[in-house]
Amino acid sequence: MASKKDFTQVAHDVFMRATGQAPAKKAPNAKQVAGRAGGLKGGKGRMAALTDEQRTALAQKGVAARKKAPASEAGAKITK
Repeated sequence: MASKKDFTQVAHDVFMRATGQAPAKKAPNAKQVAGRAGGLKGGKGRMAALTDEQRTALAQKGVAARKKAPASEAGAKITK
């Protein structure tokens, strides 16, 4: 993970962009492309595979989490 840039590094980046000398952005590698593609369709595929009861339980669990109530109080039990 990249750390935050200090003032000098930011100034250097601004200078390089302003003068047109900034390096080109790297193209994503195959793993990054595949991960992004899977991430974009993952939720839809997961929801399509669930039954109505499972979706209801998942929604109730989400409501309980947003309300900060324990999931057992909301009756959310997900079985697959």
